[in-house]
Amino acid sequence: MISYKQCKTRCHQSEGKMDYMQQLFEPVYLIAAVIVVLSFLYIIKGKKYTNLPPGPKPWPIIGNIFDVKGKGALYEVALNLRQKYGDIVRLNLGPGNNIVLVIGQEKIFKAAVTMNESFKYRPTNFAATKYIFRNKGLLQSNGDVHSSVRKFTLNALRDFGVGKRSIEGRVQEEAVILSEVLEKLDGKPAYHLDTFKMAVANIIAGIVYGSRFEYNDPTFTDLIHKIDEIFKDLSVFLPENFLPILRFLPGSKLSKVLANVKSIEKYVKGRIEEHRETFDPDNIRDFVDLFLKNEGGSGDDAINEVNLFRLIVDLFNAGTDTTATTMTWAIIHLIKQPEVQKRCRDEILEVVGTGRSVSLDDKKDLPYLQAFIDEVLRYSSIAPQTVPHSVIEDTEFEGYTIPKNSVVIFVLFTMLMDKDKWGDPDNFRPERFLSEKGEYVQDKEHFAPFGLGGRSCVGKFLAKQELFIFLGTLIQRFEFKSPTGSPPPSTRRIQTGITSQPERYDICAIPLNH
Repeated sequence: MISYKQCKTRCHQSEGKMDYMQQLFEPVYLIAAVIVVLSFLYIIKGKKYTNLPPGPKPWPIIGNIFDVKGKGALYEVALNLRQKYGDIVRLNLGPGNNIVLVIGQEKIFKAAVTMNESFKYRPTNFAATKYIFRNKGLLQSNGDVHSSVRKFTLNALRDFGVGKRSIEGRVQEEAVILSEVLEKLDGKPAYHLDTFKMAVANIIAGIVYGSRFEYNDPTFTDLIHKIDEIFKDLSVFLPENFLPILRFLPGSKLSKVLANVKSIEKYVKGRIEEHRETFDPDNIRDFVDLFLKNEGGSGDDAINEVNLFRLIVDLFNAGTDTTATTMTWAIIHLIKQPEVQKRCRDEILEVVGTGRSVSLDDKKDLPYLQAFIDEVLRYSSIAPQTVPHSVIEDTEFEGYTIPKNSVVIFVLFTMLMDKDKWGDPDNFRPERFLSEKGEYVQDKEHFAPFGLGGRSCVGKFLAKQELFIFLGTLIQRFEFKSPTGSPPPSTRRIQTGITSQPERYDICAIPLNH
């Protein structure tokens, strides 16, 4: 028989185990309760709208994560969903995170241009928006801040030569320096994307700081490396955008982006302080000086130092990677189609010769070069989707209700590769931008590699000038070939973040002996 004392002891032990088990399962119960509540709220919220855009049925809490994870780049996801749901598709990536994909020229043009006032906003519920951009600068700001900064930027770019001979001279000089770097390789195989980025970044540096970097400057190479990592790591489908707590996990891409952005901001702040020390309002040297002159004196609260360094970071980030990547794509297409390379070069040599640099005045006489550049932009689809937009109130569009604060993405790839418009979009054919008489023709409604509407890229005119002079100069001075024994380069698009990159490929830039 068990004594009273033994029985009491066993009861205490049993109670201890029960307490332990209760403590063990309390967090599980709490998590389960949170899931149930969130699921209930999610269902209730979903029932508020009766005419949402179509899309795959989301799971509670995690939404449509399994419909996008491992399904390829965003534009590939959109193309697959389009087959079943049409040109307007709704996804859910967690409680309150609606994403609406707008697909095809007609729908994109209506939303971005005709209904610009409804779709011109940037999302505020992305983790990247909250922790990186903070409604500052140009790319991700809203309201009066965006209006003021965009207006200032456009005016400043015009003041410092975009579209004028002053910026043309800067690009021509940098194109010569870039050519000299390639000439030193004497035709040996090399990967040139980073070098192209340095050349393009120097144009922006000249506008912003009034000076350029040497290509072997360690500070410069570090900045280029950080910009490259930001573009590769930042993505719409980044899980941290919808579950911000994930940024604290080891290996978080958002944390890596944050660290790189802060490092660039620190450098930019240092350059601004240098300008303050030598600032002379009667001698405006560059973009920073112009901003300092207007700071606090125009009655515009948005013209302040916080917006200045955020704006400069935006200019370098957005203006460097995209243009340099386009140049890399262009060289790949020149190698794959030698007849295109020859026709571009013959045209340049006939009009420009070898005794001077390609200039913007030559554009009217170099229609094939312009058509080639546009075809590179179309075919390669550098930015296959726009930077995310948003609606700040329930918005009726094409018979559907897009809920307030939804993220809206225009899939530009579907405009640039539209079979109804281009006929054979999968073929690289510059002639599509030429008239029967051989004159350069551009379709502004269907051809929108820089976006369209009120949020189109402010640097698109600068980018087109850079591409014309850089590529014109390189084709004038070099013949581009594959390394001996190597297969031709691939035109497969790789999208690890924001832009579509070509596969890494070494090229031979053989100097021409004229």
